[in-house]
Amino acid sequence: MITYDVSGTLPKALTPGLLRRIAKECSRLRAKTRTGTWQVGLRCVPRSKIRELNRAYCGKDRETDVLSFGAHDGDPFPTQGAGKELGDIALAPTVAREDASRRGVDPAEELVRLIAHGTLHLLGYDHADPRGEDRMFRIQEAIVEKVC
Repeated sequence: MITYDVSGTLPKALTPGLLRRIAKECSRLRAKTRTGTWQVGLRCVPRSKIRELNRAYCGKDRETDVLSFGAHDGDPFPTQGAGKELGDIALAPTVAREDASRRGVDPAEELVRLIAHGTLHLLGYDHADPRGEDRMFRIQEAIVEKVC
């Protein structure tokens, strides 16, 4: 099972129950191969901080809505000595709300989408190529549909 350790001001739309449902759906993706509880730090940050992180770690001098930072290289589920931390998700709620408004999407749904997206990255999914992108976004949207 995945659990979220939240820091920063969590948007009101992200209730503890909603976070548990996101975690449950994401946990199902690896339940057959790994057991136990896996920790994800969910850091709600202002737009200035997400831009700083995006510049420092991704080389992109612009704000974004979500970034993921894995705790371990390679397998996100280390089996010896590294602990059970998957990593951290930096979420910029203000940017997410603006994106949702521009796209005509419910802000709560967009926040679910972004947390699922970040968690999928920590689980080893990527969208660097068309095949990976198709798979990751299909799974992400299935999670959103089940949770919202």
